[in-house]
Amino acid sequence: MDIPDTLAFDGPSPERLASSDEIRRRLEESMQMLTTQERVAFTLRHHEGRSIEDIGETLGIQHSAAKHAVFRAVRKLRAALEPLRREA
Repeated sequence: MDIPDTLAFDGPSPERLASSDEIRRRLEESMQMLTTQERVAFTLRHHEGRSIEDIGETLGIQHSAAKHAVFRAVRKLRAALEPLRREA
């Protein structure tokens, strides 16, 4: 039986892992800069896939206020993470 000198590695490269760690760290920091309402609205919408109507009910706010909270959160996170995009 022949044993190869090197084994194929299908996982991400060390550079990719480091980049992922940096993105995760920056995202966590950026999430802390959001207001509580923005953070909850963003999480419900983009991590749990909840509707704007459902988010409004959960937060006890109007539909339009829920929509604006999600919008503001996305805008703030994009601005905070933009430097990473330019570095890539």
